[in-house]
Amino acid sequence: MARVPFFWAALCVVGMSCGDEGATVIGGGAGGTEAAAAGGTGGDPEGGQAGTTEVTPKPEPEPESDIVTVRDGDFNVGAPPSTVNEDVLPQIVSVTGPTAVTNGGSAVLRVQVTPAPVSPTFVVGLVGDSGYHTVSPPDPEGDGIYEISVQVAGEATQTALVFSVALVDAMGNVSSYREVTIEIVQSGNGDVKVTLSFDRLHDLDLHVVEPSGDEIYYERRATATGGQLDLDSGAHCEETPATSENIFWPPGGAPAGEYRVFVQNYEQCSPGAISFTVRVAYDNVVNTYTNSFPDGTASETVTPNNIVDIVTFSRGM
Repeated sequence: MARVPFFWAALCVVGMSCGDEGATVIGGGAGGTEAAAAGGTGGDPEGGQAGTTEVTPKPEPEPESDIVTVRDGDFNVGAPPSTVNEDVLPQIVSVTGPTAVTNGGSAVLRVQVTPAPVSPTFVVGLVGDSGYHTVSPPDPEGDGIYEISVQVAGEATQTALVFSVALVDAMGNVSSYREVTIEIVQSGNGDVKVTLSFDRLHDLDLHVVEPSGDEIYYERRATATGGQLDLDSGAHCEETPATSENIFWPPGGAPAGEYRVFVQNYEQCSPGAISFTVRVAYDNVVNTYTNSFPDGTASETVTPNNIVDIVTFSRGM
């Protein structure tokens, strides 16, 4: 976490973008009620012809889990399929994940398969959920270890998540399931909730500038409006259960106006690039962004390479 004062204006000084182009949106949308489209013809003024009105029905919402979503996955209502003809499928050697994740955070499940199939499909079940996901994840290293990215709902209240993963093919054959348990470290919810997650020990800093210009980050954990950093990770490269950070405003506390969200790569704790996600939730809007810092770009000093501008948004104006 940053140990020296740092303000958003510094980004513009070093020539960084002060807009919302620094990350890729991978999911989200706005809640609320959509009005049905209506149209028709008016009636005859003499009363000879009645007017007609056509109403376009609102499409049924896609089913989804209240607990987790799987990136690029499909949600299916009901129990996961039972194991059948597992001998015709490759074997899942192991399923691993982080020790913990926070509500609103993300985690990567790594599934090792031998022999490594081409474009496999996995069933991802979760104990206590109303359904299961299917997904065809990447094998980034080409070593038979497939990465399944899981996003936890900000409202999740469970103390732990128990995932079960199996292979499935086009013929309906399903392998044996392998399980992995991930604890949930609870973090605050409210009018605004911004959650940073990364996949290994590293010192990334989450920053949010509120409408007044006050900035919340490691050196300033709370503001007069009630905004606070309540979950911190990676300071001095010390391990924490969840590699996540969270900044939130309690219900009824977040001021109206413009908010800016960005991430600083403060200290590198091991070799290699560091990928991260940022989930931004306010009112009925939820968006998740992905990005990464290249190897060797960490610095206590602000540079063009160690800051990523995530998003600027407005609420209640």
